Amino acid sequence: MTSALIIDDEPDIGQAVTETLKRNNIDSTTVLDGQEGLDLAMTGQYDLIVLDLLLPSRNGFDICRTLRSAGVSTPIICLSAKAGDFDEIEALEMGADDYLRKPFSVDVLAARVSALMRRPRSTADATMFAGIKYDSSSREVQLDDEERVHLTPREGQVLSLLIKAGDRPLSKGELLSKVWGAEYSGNPNVVEVYIRYLRKKLGRDRVDTIPRTGYRLRSDR
Repeated sequence: MTSALIIDDEPDIGQAVTETLKRNNIDSTTVLDGQEGLDLAMTGQYDLIVLDLLLPSRNGFDICRTLRSAGVSTPIICLSAKAGDFDEIEALEMGADDYLRKPFSVDVLAARVSALMRRPRSTADATMFAGIKYDSSSREVQLDDEERVHLTPREGQVLSLLIKAGDRPLSKGELLSKVWGAEYSGNPNVVEVYIRYLRKKLGRDRVDTIPRTGYRLRSDR
């Protein structure tokens, strides 16, 4: 049976999430403390993590970052009562796969979980284009056979799509659908945020913006 780890210090929220997941044939373990949740998540035995951002002992941002740095690829849905786009973007940057603001509809949660569980888990492979070689297993980029750069999970997904597209530009909508999922309802400007992250790490001249079209890696540098 599919299993989920719920890390949330609000018992009512934890219970609502547990009942929602149970209706989707997902068995749940709930913890109220951030450090305890991180210790369990690090085992890699869960198929899904539902993570509150504001927790005692250790916050959700730190938990996301620690898990992804340790190579734990379990899908993560973050929950937060805070409004505004900054926290959502930061959570996604730390490695979360989805984000819901409290209070949320349990039906929306169920749909997000279902969509996330349908996504294929990443497999280790290396792709290369325009002097950029990306290894998805280590999330490491090698530039022109010299410099090596480490990417976050989301940065790696965006770069992998750009590499595989080659000279064909990818639109913002295409990147949103393939990286964040067709059901994503957050700020679409998150794509521009991640393009900026890639330019900062790989070099500004590595990624072109094609007006009214999208983005592609520059092959003539």
